[in-house]
Amino acid sequence: MELFLIIFGLSSGIMVGAGVISLLILVGIIPRMAQLSNTRSFINFYEKILVIGTFLGSLISIQNIGITVGKVGVLVFGLAYGIFIGFLSSGLAEILDYIPIISRRLKIPTIYLKYIIISLLIGKVIGSFIGWKIVEGG
Repeated sequence: MELFLIIFGLSSGIMVGAGVISLLILVGIIPRMAQLSNTRSFINFYEKILVIGTFLGSLISIQNIGITVGKVGVLVFGLAYGIFIGFLSSGLAEILDYIPIISRRLKIPTIYLKYIIISLLIGKVIGSFIGWKIVEGG
């Protein structure tokens, strides 16, 4: 039974990870981010690093490995993570034209779109802080 659970969990994780990575690559977020940063020649490198980083992050998460990097390291890694998530969500929203489509369907005037975007960002930040607080245990 344990062998079945190990195989099932491993295959499920591989499928979910492959789905996320393929979504990011096929939707074109990586090429769009490279285009915005004028680094188109590094697209293959970005895709490989994304896959490797996702794999290593999953392993660290599963194994509950702690890495001590100090306050400066936490600041640097937190800033890099925030920039990545910001680029990723902005690129996904831009590519899928999510916000304009939703605003047309809900008949929201365009002057309110900036407030909606700011609200989404504030909600993401507050949600992240709450999530970190819960994960840390208080």
